[in-house]
Amino acid sequence: MNKKNLVINILPEYYQELIDLSWDKPLEQWNSKQINFLEIRKGISKHTVRFIRTKSFSFAIKQTNPINAYFENESLIRLLQNGIHALIPVGYIFYKQNLFMKDSDPDNVLAFLITILEEKSIPHSILFGWDFNKQNRKLIFEASAELLANLHFNNIFWGDASLSNILVKFIKIKDENGRASTELKAFLADAETVSFLKNISDEQKRIDFDSFKNSIDEIILTLSDKDFLYSPEDDKKYFVESYLKHFSLLQKTNQFEETTGLKVKKHFYKITDQNSIDSIIKQIEEHKWYMSENAKKEIDIKTAAEDWIKNIYEPTINEFNDFKIFDLFPKTNSLKLYVDIMAHKYYISLEQKKDVGISYAIKSYCEKYSNQEQSAITKLVDNLIKRLAKIFPQSYSM
Repeated sequence: MNKKNLVINILPEYYQELIDLSWDKPLEQWNSKQINFLEIRKGISKHTVRFIRTKSFSFAIKQTNPINAYFENESLIRLLQNGIHALIPVGYIFYKQNLFMKDSDPDNVLAFLITILEEKSIPHSILFGWDFNKQNRKLIFEASAELLANLHFNNIFWGDASLSNILVKFIKIKDENGRASTELKAFLADAETVSFLKNISDEQKRIDFDSFKNSIDEIILTLSDKDFLYSPEDDKKYFVESYLKHFSLLQKTNQFEETTGLKVKKHFYKITDQNSIDSIIKQIEEHKWYMSENAKKEIDIKTAAEDWIKNIYEPTINEFNDFKIFDLFPKTNSLKLYVDIMAHKYYISLEQKKDVGISYAIKSYCEKYSNQEQSAITKLVDNLIKRLAKIFPQSYSM
């Protein structure tokens, strides 16, 4: 192979691993004696795709044409910049003799798109070949709906939304307290038709919707020879509901950030339901009232939000951490615990027809929802409340 015939645009850290591969031949002709191919089952693809292992890395290589390779590589970069789960691009390589000569045939070029192989990811064609129960299918469609909602919220038109064009993968994440959990996420695996728009239209959203729902119908055909009773209508309905829920959450989160000036990721790690946003807004508005009363003038919402974060929320969460109150509720996070306690305070105040105060609410909540022994809870909470009394103003009804 004459390397002068190569057009190379790959990240420098992968150059030595890739430069000596058989770029002068179609993927189907690559020699398995010279290249370490990985035997990985893959989904349906209109392009030839092969997986290889070099000395230090694993790659997925797709043979396509130069224009598609260039634009798909750029699209993957932009998707990741927008926080969208997608394949990680390494770059592209073209091979053509006399590529820059006047008589060169631009269509007769070998072009390869290279991405990092997503380990432990699974294409849909394999997933649905297994005897998945309803709950497991819901996880897949929820992850897919989240992916599509994130695309549309960022004004990105997929153009070929399909189960065939995603990979699903269990990824480990840590919350703000460093506790690990596992979530199923869908990765966009084919960005060839992706368009980045100023404003995505309702018609473009509908096209992506219909395309994805059609791909759910196509599952039936792939399972026709299996003893697997499956009706896609419930799954399509669940997919749509999950999409609308997640898209609405993205909108409400964005509105919250614009109104309060607070960044969700910075202060709350993440918000997974709209009720939490409503609760935070309510508490900030109450804090705004408290500040305005003390200042004897109207305090704006962004000033109140910043003061609430600095002087109420963060000190409270720090006390929760110091007293290890999260040990009583191992499956929650800081924001949810705070919001749940405040919601508990609201409801029991309604029941008792008076403001029961934060101290009572914390003690009541811990006694009701923790499975720890009563004596251990009482001692911990009593000490915690003494510390919180220094944080919350008297008007907060400790």
